[in-house]
Amino acid sequence: MTVLFGDVAGSTELARGLSPEVWQGTLATYFADVSRAATDQGGRVEKFIGDAVVAVFGVEATHEDDALRAVECARVSLERIARQAAELRRTRGVDFSVRFGIASGQVALSERDSSFAIGEVMNRAARLQAAAPADGIVMDVRTWLLVRGAVPTRPIEPIAAKGFSRPLRAWQLADAAEGHAGEARTPLVDRRSELDELVTTLRAGLRRPGVPAVVLAGEPGVGKSRLVAEAARRMAPDARFLTLRCRRDGLRLGYWPLYQLAEALGGDVPRGQGPQGKEEIFWTLRELLREAAERRPVVLVLDDCQWMSPAVREFADGLDDPDLDVRAVLMLSGRVDEPPLTRGPVTTLRVPPLGPADTRELAATVAARLGPLPPNDDLARRSAGNPLYLEQLAHLQMDAEGRTDLIAPSAEAAVGARLDQLGVDAQRLLAIAGALGDGCVAGDLEKVAAALDPPLDQTFDETLAQLLGDGLLVTRAGSAGELEVESPVVAEVAYGRLPLADRAHVHAQVADLAEARVDRHPSEIELCALHAGRAHAAWLELRPGGPEERRAAARAARALCAAAQFAVSRGDLSMALQTASQVGRLDSGLPGLELEIAAVETYATAAAGRADETLARIAEARKRWDTDGNLAAAVQLTLNEAVARSTMTGRWHRSLIGQARELAHRADDPAAYARVLLLEGIGHMEDGDYVTAEGVLHEAFGHARRARWCFGATEIYGNLALCLAYGDTPAPAATAICAQLHAELKDAHTVRAAVGCPAALLSDMTCDSAAATNLLDEGRSILAGIGHQPGLAGLDMFRATLAERHGDHDGAGQALERAIRRFDAIGFSAGAQSARLWHATFSGYGPPGAQNGDGPPHSGPPDPGPSGAQSADSWDVEVLTEQAAAAAALREGRPDAAAGHVARAGARLDGVHGAGARITPLLVSLRLAVRCGDRGLAERVAGLARADAEVKRDVRALRTIAALV
Repeated sequence: MTVLFGDVAGSTELARGLSPEVWQGTLATYFADVSRAATDQGGRVEKFIGDAVVAVFGVEATHEDDALRAVECARVSLERIARQAAELRRTRGVDFSVRFGIASGQVALSERDSSFAIGEVMNRAARLQAAAPADGIVMDVRTWLLVRGAVPTRPIEPIAAKGFSRPLRAWQLADAAEGHAGEARTPLVDRRSELDELVTTLRAGLRRPGVPAVVLAGEPGVGKSRLVAEAARRMAPDARFLTLRCRRDGLRLGYWPLYQLAEALGGDVPRGQGPQGKEEIFWTLRELLREAAERRPVVLVLDDCQWMSPAVREFADGLDDPDLDVRAVLMLSGRVDEPPLTRGPVTTLRVPPLGPADTRELAATVAARLGPLPPNDDLARRSAGNPLYLEQLAHLQMDAEGRTDLIAPSAEAAVGARLDQLGVDAQRLLAIAGALGDGCVAGDLEKVAAALDPPLDQTFDETLAQLLGDGLLVTRAGSAGELEVESPVVAEVAYGRLPLADRAHVHAQVADLAEARVDRHPSEIELCALHAGRAHAAWLELRPGGPEERRAAARAARALCAAAQFAVSRGDLSMALQTASQVGRLDSGLPGLELEIAAVETYATAAAGRADETLARIAEARKRWDTDGNLAAAVQLTLNEAVARSTMTGRWHRSLIGQARELAHRADDPAAYARVLLLEGIGHMEDGDYVTAEGVLHEAFGHARRARWCFGATEIYGNLALCLAYGDTPAPAATAICAQLHAELKDAHTVRAAVGCPAALLSDMTCDSAAATNLLDEGRSILAGIGHQPGLAGLDMFRATLAERHGDHDGAGQALERAIRRFDAIGFSAGAQSARLWHATFSGYGPPGAQNGDGPPHSGPPDPGPSGAQSADSWDVEVLTEQAAAAAALREGRPDAAAGHVARAGARLDGVHGAGARITPLLVSLRLAVRCGDRGLAERVAGLARADAEVKRDVRALRTIAALV
């Protein structure tokens, strides 16, 4: 929380010089100004103490910019008070001014109605206020950290304050004209040729189709980042530079860096919320890049690309598409020993060390800024032309008191030697910052530091202030108070000096912090697993077999198992298997966890159609471990077995699903129960009972929403939406529910498109053709962008449905032809069969097969057999087979035979429960019955269709029925 303490300067003299009535009115106006400003900024006034006012920010609701809100409250208050002060000076001849002190940190909360914010933060704010100048705002180090990137500040002399053993470091809010205070930077010396070449290459890339790649290669500290910064400055009118710094542990991360990349692109993408797969995230990133480039051409910089995660690398490779109409360039900067991408031609620019003359010039510049140093030639020689080496060596020599043995011959040694001059506490805190990675905040840093054993000798604030003062910790560019270590080299050296026990404690705490964020950002489980694994590695090296190592192994195994489940929930089965395999290398001593890993592995193999392998692994798991030890995992294993056996036999094994239901009831696990209900719902759908399936899937949806992540979440959303369209729920109510599902899935694009198709059908039922068209067009855009061919084929089937309902037979036929071609291309014979049968029902069309030329594809008619029935497991294929046979009979001039097929189609539909599912097949039958010339048959079919349309409140179908008969 942030506390603002304001007081009137010289209030005793002012009160003596004004009448009580005027003084009271003056204070009332002052209090009202501050109260209004605090409320406007999301804070509240906590109390008034005489003529002092205390406001707090971050109590009812915490905001990332609470400190900035407090500063803005003080600034606005001073502006308003200035008007009152001017009036008092003009009419009373007195000077009225207010001082503000602002402090941030954790506070104790009292149960009293007032003065609940007590402790050091409150005292610090009061002491800072007392030292502020009239009409001034003074803040402590924590507040400064949070606001210095957003408002101009300047340091003031440390404040000797009562109750504090050391003077308080403080900063004063400065005038806008003074600009933002920042760390001094090493000057750029004679990189004109490299900079010209880089800018020319980037500008040429922005004119090329696709997203060309440029690699800026060089050793750490040689000046790559400065070149990028200078190129961004020079190209500012023409392009916007967006930067993602890859983490040193990026090679071990899955989805998490993709969400970091989305943030770098300016996107508001929840980290892993909703059933979202990797391809969908790639599509989202491409769309974010496209949107950013439409505003201004983009140079997307991946810094420290040698640590690029596999997911980011795959995304970057995928940008090599000439058809991608985006004005953008991808720039990779880092130590590049081998090509960072597998894509086509990549332009590589190398940044060499500075030459001797330029290095001496840089050394002289640094010496002039830092003070007396050894001869510039000595610094230049030892730095080997590396600007970072040189500056680190110069910093070392500043405190060397004439010694020369502290000058190190390499960057790592230079950093290490500089760190030697720090106290132990500062080194430990710097190492923690390195472990936390870029963008850590002071609060997290303090929490992790508190777990050290032994603890820091200095206070956290003192240690943090030292690192900030030395420039080893800096504010992350463009952030509100996020910190990062000065350079990756410093972070690596500091971390490497951390004792193993400290490393273990640090990584365990970082894992805890990541796990606490998982409910809001599910992808944080990957960071949790990474740091839990590193904590275990430290204990394994320090005390193998000891209690700490065994506990850390169990913790790492649990985190890895959760990360594997997260990958499954996102549809990334290869990542799930890779993560699960790491658990097997840990001696966790947790049989129940082994069952969870077996559940993950067999889910992946069952989904891949490897039924024999799945069943063998399940049998092995049941032999080795007692399933009662982890009932939730036992549920998943049983369901995986049901799926595998269904793959082998073509029939649902309802007995296994029943067993899984009993286990799920005992486990009381929402994710397990949701998947049981999903498979039960799918079984009802295959039986043609959409009414029961809708209720079951509604229940599954409720359980899935209570689970952190859920196997089959994608299928629950999609099948529930389908049942809403095919069941008996009236279209207006079903449309509202589908709209809610569709809105919840704004970042899970494939599922959103899947939900959008039945939502379009429901919109058509209510005669909202524009909404139906928009939903299908949005779905096509998503699925085409992702390259999801099965989804595009299914969407074409829904387009055919809408065309059928409107009597647009040509449009329906064309949509079915597209679906057939897509189904054939991916080898989905069942989908192609249904589309062909439906296509055959239209006058003038034959059942299509392979495409010939530009016209519709054709093949021979389906062979329904002597009775007109075709062996099929699904009701819709049986109905379509009869309808296709009826159309064939009509083409042959046999209307009586056609009427018989239409009647048999109707008899099969009698067994389908769900008005929405029957309406479109009945419209097809009605169209055929009318062509048969059998008025009685047409009236019977029309009556059935009309009854279903009235149940569903399908206005469009009622109109079509009326037009046909």
